[in-house]
Amino acid sequence: MTSMSDVARAAGVSAATVSRALRGEPGVSEATRRYVTEVAKRMRYAIARDASSLAGGRKYAVAVLTADVGRGDLLAGAEGALRTAGYDVLLYVLRDGGTRAEFFEELPALGRRVDGVLALSVDLTDAERDALDALDVPVVAVRDDDLREALRLAAGHVLELGHRDVALVLAEDVDESYDELLVAEGLSVRPEWTLWSSSTVAGGEQVVDVLLDGDRLPTAVICSSGEVALGVFLRLRRDGRGVPEDVSIVSLDGPELARAVGITAVEGAWRERGEHAVHRLLAGLRDEPHDVQPPSVHLVVRESTGRR
Repeated sequence: MTSMSDVARAAGVSAATVSRALRGEPGVSEATRRYVTEVAKRMRYAIARDASSLAGGRKYAVAVLTADVGRGDLLAGAEGALRTAGYDVLLYVLRDGGTRAEFFEELPALGRRVDGVLALSVDLTDAERDALDALDVPVVAVRDDDLREALRLAAGHVLELGHRDVALVLAEDVDESYDELLVAEGLSVRPEWTLWSSSTVAGGEQVVDVLLDGDRLPTAVICSSGEVALGVFLRLRRDGRGVPEDVSIVSLDGPELARAVGITAVEGAWRERGEHAVHRLLAGLRDEPHDVQPPSVHLVVRESTGRR
């Protein structure tokens, strides 16, 4: 079994530094804390909580809220960083309105059980944010608010490949069309090519059925969901359409299934974002600043896009 001394030797620091870094105690620089945490994670070491730390007022538990368990990399990154730092994870999946309402009704009791709250892919209302702030523990939220930047990257990519006629498929809960952004990038936009869909493979298949009913197909389809992009891919193939020979596909998200079939995607380094959110939370517990910026989105080109 890996010991604290093993981690200290591998990191080239003292055991005391490892202890302070992983417990979130002061006296360790943020760079050293991140490095020691990474070494401990690679060695599968999680610090044990002792009676003195518990007596000091820490619960060594963090509530993690999410509305989308499909964002697995984000959740895995946060959970791994928390467990490495010796924190238990209390996961709450706020998938529907009823579950969400029940959680916030019972929220006051949560403050007695956790040291902080992570809200991952949860679009909090002002009232919900106020309720979390009233717990008097650090709250860190990671939102999927990079849609515009992701769309710019995707539009720029298909434009560079010679595409002009592009369909845009948005999730059902997106209340903007974003057509003006595509036009600004130099793409042709037809009203019937802006579609909304459930974030499922079946939703993507239905999108293609709608597009096939039109007078012609777009040469590229940009999907806000990886599952939808996969559905578009499968349905086009069943119709005898080549991807990317007839239609190119870009996803604004990069889940494993979409990657497996080679779909070009804008990806957000979500595992690293989860870890970054934990570092921010632990800095808040130490009452220290944390000015490191989260990783930005980037385009990963695969086989589903080609020149027009």
